[in-house]
Amino acid sequence: MLADETIRLAGGRQWRVFRGGSGTPLLWLHGLRGVDADDPLLAALGRTHAIIAPVAPGFADLEEVAAIDNIHELALDYDDLLRGLKLGPLPIVGHSLGAMMAAEIAAHFPDRASRLVLLAPVGLWNDAYPVGDLFALPVAEMDRMLWHDTRARDAFAARLSGADAQKSQVEQILSVTRSIASVTKFIWPIPDKGLAKRLHRIAAPTLVLFGAEDGFVPPRYAQDFAARIARCETALVPGAGHMAPYEKTEAVAGLIARFLQS
Repeated sequence: MLADETIRLAGGRQWRVFRGGSGTPLLWLHGLRGVDADDPLLAALGRTHAIIAPVAPGFADLEEVAAIDNIHELALDYDDLLRGLKLGPLPIVGHSLGAMMAAEIAAHFPDRASRLVLLAPVGLWNDAYPVGDLFALPVAEMDRMLWHDTRARDAFAARLSGADAQKSQVEQILSVTRSIASVTKFIWPIPDKGLAKRLHRIAAPTLVLFGAEDGFVPPRYAQDFAARIARCETALVPGAGHMAPYEKTEAVAGLIARFLQS
């Protein structure tokens, strides 16, 4: 299980950061659901790495997002955190929104990532296969676009319900609403905020991994990322959607581990 702490940086910024595992440091940038102390993928990665998992701005407090004007300032914010933690080059693994931010960090600061893993990244746009309009859906229907494996979806929901048993339903709805507001500021209405022009700056060996049945970000975007990153390989996980890290956790963890060790 990950433990959380508040990191206070010299400039006055505070970050909530989850940490756990052991071994060489690895930065995890979460997706649309935030950070879960019992995250099964992080438990798997934590067998060989010390996990550092910051909560993205806005996911805990929307005032944090109000103070960040654009994606460049957001990348600087993450770099400030890594500097504050005195971390050198390290593997960066991100999912969905977190994968976009991982790519932005590696593009803004090419020496920051030793290896880069992008799981179902948002951040690019192609008119021939547009990203799904997730945020036009009611909150209760979003999971239909995000998940392919309904049994994994139900198990994930049951685990979160158990972990949040002390929270009221209103608190849980507010948490999801904050997350959506944070995400939409940086990726909507058109996900590509210029990342396509910056991907060539990424120096780290990169793995782009999609669930083969992703209904939110079409898996064809793997090739769009690979075409712009010098040292990039791609992989698809059969039978998984956008939430592949939680639909096929062991398969995804195995692909990441092999890539980081190669």
